[in-house]
Amino acid sequence: MNRRTVLRGMLATGAAVTLPLPLLEIMLNQSGTALAQSNTPVSPLYVTWFFGNGTLPGRWKPARTGSGSAWELSPQLQPLAEHKSHLTVISGLENKLVVSGSEHPTGSAGATTGAPLSGNAVRAPSIDQVVANLISEGAPYRSLEVGLTPATPGGAPDSLHTVSHKGPNSRNNPEFDPRAVFNRLFMGGTPVPNDEEADQATKLANVRKSVLDSILQDGASLQQRLGAADRQRVEQHLESIRAIERRLETTTTPGGGSPPACSSPTAPTAGKDSQSEAPPQVNTAMVELSALALACERTRVLSFMFSLPAAHVYYRHLAQDMNDDFHDTICHGDAGDQSSQPRVDKGVIYTMRCLNELLTKLKSTPHGSSNLLDNTLVYVTSDTAWGKVHTKAEWPVLLAGKAGGRLRGDEHHNFPGDNLSKALLTIAQVMGSTATEIGLDAGRVTSPLAGIQV
Repeated sequence: MNRRTVLRGMLATGAAVTLPLPLLEIMLNQSGTALAQSNTPVSPLYVTWFFGNGTLPGRWKPARTGSGSAWELSPQLQPLAEHKSHLTVISGLENKLVVSGSEHPTGSAGATTGAPLSGNAVRAPSIDQVVANLISEGAPYRSLEVGLTPATPGGAPDSLHTVSHKGPNSRNNPEFDPRAVFNRLFMGGTPVPNDEEADQATKLANVRKSVLDSILQDGASLQQRLGAADRQRVEQHLESIRAIERRLETTTTPGGGSPPACSSPTAPTAGKDSQSEAPPQVNTAMVELSALALACERTRVLSFMFSLPAAHVYYRHLAQDMNDDFHDTICHGDAGDQSSQPRVDKGVIYTMRCLNELLTKLKSTPHGSSNLLDNTLVYVTSDTAWGKVHTKAEWPVLLAGKAGGRLRGDEHHNFPGDNLSKALLTIAQVMGSTATEIGLDAGRVTSPLAGIQV
């Protein structure tokens, strides 16, 4: 079976539906390492997972280096404990491109492009787009950019508003509305209605058939061609999409009250974060959509913006004492050092819990002969090291997943004072690049980090 096989249907309103399938055994060769029809090796997948405002380096960096039992997770990485075997922690790196007075935008640009800013624009493509050049040919979407909270950073530079850049003045902005992401992935990209269309959309919703209902006939035909394992995988895939539909249709809207009907047959109802809170229910929706996008190879490259650089986010749902601007009041205003800002610690740990949800979903999603986490490289980083005074040493860098066996996992490597851009070159080479340099000016490097790639 061709990897691009989809199920097709038609909604009651006349809108066409195409439903992509996960990577099934019938699509692979006997060893499960390449596509059966073309003998093309199964490509690893890539995710940039970015969070704003940094960490507490004294609670982020593990105490010991090594592999397996030789090292332990730090307090701020403890939420990822169930995935320790899939983690490669890289400490000691320094972002050489941080500019005093512009720490967050230059820090974000350095961590994702390895190049300085030119005015408000980046000067080089971001690492996700470098990887997209390597692995995205044939995928419906060259890359996909999603976000959890649009809490504003309050600045003009492009590197404050996204971590995905095709190049100078060509940024890929994240989509923060789960409805719009669902629509793009499964409804052929039909635009979400604007406010003036809301009444008509509500009427259309009354005669709406769900995405799955519309493709049942095509699905029944497909099932006759599959073996038992593939039939079970397709059933699980369809049920996961059904669960997302239900959640999107019943998500409580800001301000309380009953959720509105779907705004149209092509745009399930789920409001994006409008309170700058990074709420867990929106994270869950985006995690599930992200995993489906990768599993179906609607894209092989994804950016997940947990929060923007310097985001004025409020984690008020965590505790009564967290109802303050995390950037201005908590990170910059709270007393303490790199190991002892309790409210900063609480925010970072929540951030890692949300990352853990993505890693858990990737690990539980079959892909080829294993699962998505085995076949994905997730690059986790931020726009600063210690947010209180914008340090540039001990920059947070974590690689999650095994990139199809190209990373070992369960390791902590320390590179004191080394250039952060070496992590970007390492990622590019892990994902198949033959490049021997990356970055510009102080961010230019000509060698990767030693001992990371298998």
